[in-house]
Amino acid sequence: MHDRYCVNFSVIPWGASLRGGLAVLILLMGLCQVALASAVDARKAETTYQRGEYAEARAMFEALAEEFRNTNTDASDITVYREAIYLYDRLADCAFTQKDWPALKRYLDGMLVVSHSERSMSEAALSGALASGIAYASAGFLSDQLDESVRISSIVQLKRSLVLVLLDTGGAGADGSLAIEQYQLLAAALRSVVDIADGYYALDRRQLEEHYEDFDAIFARLDEIGNIEELWEKYPPAGREKDPVEP
Repeated sequence: MHDRYCVNFSVIPWGASLRGGLAVLILLMGLCQVALASAVDARKAETTYQRGEYAEARAMFEALAEEFRNTNTDASDITVYREAIYLYDRLADCAFTQKDWPALKRYLDGMLVVSHSERSMSEAALSGALASGIAYASAGFLSDQLDESVRISSIVQLKRSLVLVLLDTGGAGADGSLAIEQYQLLAAALRSVVDIADGYYALDRRQLEEHYEDFDAIFARLDEIGNIEELWEKYPPAGREKDPVEP
């Protein structure tokens, strides 16, 4: 199945189609060095989100996205990508509760570009290290980092597939209802495997392996919803002239 929405939890060789995303992200984010910590403090917004106050949480995360965009970050730091994905994901879930399908699609477009850029960066880092004769332990670390990047990218592709169904159906009818159900199941599965304690996405690999069947079941039901391949063609990612975390 096409890699655009194929969920695969092992390392996949990365193609050339979105390699340019990394260059765009570097250009937009800047190259100033920062500590390995979140660029913005999302704790208050996260608490609001966890209370179920989604309209307020969305406004707070939008403000954080603007702050993140204006913060000097290091595009070679994987946590920068993970923080952008986290902010996008919270914005997406808030938009989902408000049935704001166009905004939901924009947020998933952002997640897609950032996740692919992270994946490309991780692959380049591993390839460069291997070519320079890096130590085995260091190569193993970079390989694990690439593996995690691929897993996150695959999850984002799955989520965007559901979002395209919601956009196309307006959340109505049998397909729309099934997409809503599967989106909620995916959100629940992610709560079990994603750690955001440090302000950015980090996968709990043990939990991910234990919940693999949850993700696989959601992926398996895509064929019941509609022609996902056609929807990806019908609704391509928005232009990348905007900042990756601009709602």
